[in-house]
Amino acid sequence: MGYFINSTTLIPLIPLVTALFLFVLLVSFNRTLNRLTKPVTAIVALSLLSSAFISSFDYLKKIEEEIVLSKFLKFFEETNFVIHLNLINEKIIIFFSLLMIIIIGLSFYKLPRRKGYVLLMISLGLISSSVMISILLIDFSALI
Repeated sequence: MGYFINSTTLIPLIPLVTALFLFVLLVSFNRTLNRLTKPVTAIVALSLLSSAFISSFDYLKKIEEEIVLSKFLKFFEETNFVIHLNLINEKIIIFFSLLMIIIIGLSFYKLPRRKGYVLLMISLGLISSSVMISILLIDFSALI
């Protein structure tokens, strides 16, 4: 059970690391990366899809636990950051990830792929990662 719990920390980290990696590439190779709109869109969408896959796997296994982040991260020793992993949070993350993939797909087909498009995809990846982190930090089962 512990392996699955530790793998859930990858849910928000995969889009975050992907977006930060693409941002570093954008800063380093601005002109080249602005021309690579299809691969950037695919990479951001696949990172969100992998997060949805991990969350759906946890949902199907009916894994419900809490992870105290202060044990893993030394920066947060004084605070009690707890990741709440329950079925409601997993449903919300799956729904949000699929919604963001649809938004990315629609923006791929509807928006002109000019300067700023790659930065939009990176921003969507960062926004989705921050929303996933906030979903995992809030215990929705206590609210219902």
